Amino acid sequence: MTAIIDKALVKQALKELIQEDPVTFKALLKEVLNESFLTANQEEDVEIEQLIYKNFDRYSATFKALA
Repeated sequence: MTAIIDKALVKQALKELIQEDPVTFKALLKEVLNESFLTANQEEDVEIEQLIYKNFDRYSATFKALA
């Protein structure tokens, strides 16, 4: 089911929320930002982990010789 959101209506509702209950708005904003950053960080972590494993595989003979 797809909902069509009127952005002007949402904008007005957010403005009202900021004025009437700034604490709730701050909590909502923090939640959204944390979710966004976590997703970005998780993707970056996966890429870094893949790079590490790739390099360990690539230089495994060197690591074994050094050990």
